[in-house]
Amino acid sequence: MRHLDWGQRLILWCAVLLMATSAAQVAYRYTLPTDGWYSVQDLVSSYWEYYANLTGAASGLQSGDHVLGVAGQPLVAVDYAEMRSSWVAGNTVNYDVERGGQRLQIAVSLDHWTPRLFVQSVKVDPSGLISTLGIAVLVAVGFLAFFRRPYDPAARALLIFVSALGANEISGLVPDGFYRDFFPVAAIATSLFSYIIFGTLIFPALLAFTLVFPRPKPIVERHPWLVYAPFLLGAFILAALLGDTGAWQLGWGGSLAMVLASMVSLLHSTVTMRDTVSRAQLFWAVGGLVLGLGLFALNFPAAFEWVSPTWAYRLSLIGNLGIPVIGLGLAMAVLRYRLFDIDVIIRRTTSYAILTALLGLVYFGSVVVFQRLLTPLTGESTAAVVLSTLLIAALFLPLRRRVQDIIDRRFFRRKYDAQRTLEAFAATVRDETDLDALMVELMRVIQETMEPESVTVWLREPSSNGQQHWWAG
Repeated sequence: MRHLDWGQRLILWCAVLLMATSAAQVAYRYTLPTDGWYSVQDLVSSYWEYYANLTGAASGLQSGDHVLGVAGQPLVAVDYAEMRSSWVAGNTVNYDVERGGQRLQIAVSLDHWTPRLFVQSVKVDPSGLISTLGIAVLVAVGFLAFFRRPYDPAARALLIFVSALGANEISGLVPDGFYRDFFPVAAIATSLFSYIIFGTLIFPALLAFTLVFPRPKPIVERHPWLVYAPFLLGAFILAALLGDTGAWQLGWGGSLAMVLASMVSLLHSTVTMRDTVSRAQLFWAVGGLVLGLGLFALNFPAAFEWVSPTWAYRLSLIGNLGIPVIGLGLAMAVLRYRLFDIDVIIRRTTSYAILTALLGLVYFGSVVVFQRLLTPLTGESTAAVVLSTLLIAALFLPLRRRVQDIIDRRFFRRKYDAQRTLEAFAATVRDETDLDALMVELMRVIQETMEPESVTVWLREPSSNGQQHWWAG
């Protein structure tokens, strides 16, 4: 950190503190009494729809129940401070539930969260695991981009963006529920890190990023304060939401407006910035943004009740992947020039996907064949598994080379031809003894593989008079 100035250190410490605070509030919420269910709030009707029992404890609740109230009081009118003493692990609380059009009162036992929560959460929402892993990688890449380029405004904005995403993802490790309202600290922390953070920090940071990526826009260079304008809008949304908890539509509307503004800003950069490096970076950023926004947009039908609760739940599972996709695209864009090449990633991804499929087929096929051949002799299938594993180990390298060769020849012909040319030149170097002929061949190879405007070869002989020879082509 010695190479960071005070402003860069401040941004770094804010990013770390943001995620650490989120982790602390999650640890606190994990200790609170709960009914143990995964539920989602209907923001318009204010009921909670229950989907899955995450602790495995006995419960009279069923998937699809709508919890309308507690102890005869509607959720919107519950005196949480008065009922706080009864919300204790081991107690039983009466829920007012709507099930299949009927109003029921169900006794629900309270308990604490258990580690089973995390396993069951993956079963209920498989996309959540992908989202968590994607954001973990994104946070790592964001910090890497910052440490490699702390002077770059885009890297600093990206660090704020990924740290806010990380804090939000950490907050989601413990499910939300109306139980949080019995504990004021939990209620405030959950609201801030699980919901309000989108309109107040995540999307403002995204918009600020697009204003300085891949280079600050001319208007930003003339008026640097414009980079902070999105955060002022976020502060306004925060003040409005803290003043009126029912103003959730303002948060969603502000988030949507900033997302659209970010897209317009990137498209403007795509049109106005034409140098090779900028366009390569924009390819990653725009591609990730468009795909990520398409996925994230699936959350809006649920938020505004344009679809049924069941479809809202399904769409939200897919929509959870949108933010990680956006962030990974932006992170790749920042680092692309020095660390990443999309052609390499496409080639390697394609080749290893095909290789994995082929090896999987060979493995399972060989297991079946060896079992049929060896089981009558040995009476067990262990030998078949061992032989299949050895076969896969022997096939891996030659099969990988063959698959890569086919992919390069079919889809990356220019690179394939260049590799063949370099291999032929390597053979010539081993056999050629005439220096002039070797220089001519070297210039020809460089011209064919790299296509420079001109080629000049300089050779210094180790003679006492310092004689130098030049070949040019």
